[in-house]
Amino acid sequence: MSDFPAYAPSEEQELLRATVRELADAKIAPFAAEVDEDARFPQEALEALVANDLHAVHVPEVYGGAGADALATVIVIEEVARACASSSLIPAVNKLGTVPVLLSGSEELK
Repeated sequence: MSDFPAYAPSEEQELLRATVRELADAKIAPFAAEVDEDARFPQEALEALVANDLHAVHVPEVYGGAGADALATVIVIEEVARACASSSLIPAVNKLGTVPVLLSGSEELK
């Protein structure tokens, strides 16, 4: 239990963490060394994240995303990074690249 219970992750966030950790251990970690050694794009990670709607969880539901909050997004990035730092850039860069569109893009662009 946290020393600061008001700041502890919710049950839903802890479930998300466990789900992403299980996925990362099974589908991302086995390729991590090869991805780094070959300096290649982690295609296996992308496919696993997309198949589980975890590649851009911050996108609002109205635009086809999961509508996750910032902490949930960080949990996804953190758990993927635990298995493969290179692969964690997939959800991280998706967030960095889409936030400007979400904030200032036209409805048609979104």
